[in-house]
Amino acid sequence: MRERLIAALESAADALDRGERYEWGHVGRCAVGHVVQRLALMSDREIFAAFERTVGQWREHAAEYFDAAVGDEPLAATESQREWCATAGTPLAEIYRLFHAAGVDSAAIGHMEFLSDPRVLAEIPPPKRWKLRRSDPHDAALYLRTYARVLAAERSSTSTPKHCSESA
Repeated sequence: MRERLIAALESAADALDRGERYEWGHVGRCAVGHVVQRLALMSDREIFAAFERTVGQWREHAAEYFDAAVGDEPLAATESQREWCATAGTPLAEIYRLFHAAGVDSAAIGHMEFLSDPRVLAEIPPPKRWKLRRSDPHDAALYLRTYARVLAAERSSTSTPKHCSESA
């Protein structure tokens, strides 16, 4: 699933560089929305519809959703968890399930929305790393492409087989 996320990040970055519509304040057309379009195979309108009457930022919504779905409290013990139970199986639940399967939590979604993950920013040369604008599609593309590289590097560093050195 991590491979699919990396491909979605790269594809979203390519689309933004080609001039695909980008709106930071739209859940289907922001950086996260563009990744979701590729990860969940949904259109920007389908993503928007999946949010139904829920308004807010990806970061806030994801935190509530993840806490409700995988929180420590007994299932349906909180209002948030009752809402999760009522919406499990919906397109929005599927989006979060895909993110979770790829190892993405609510904090990572928030960083993707605000172009703010320190691991990603460390790989963007200064001074650009300090001047990313979340409303700029080219900055979002740079961030998503860099995020894909960071995840690919993490994957290769954990999957590289360790060889025993021969002793004399």
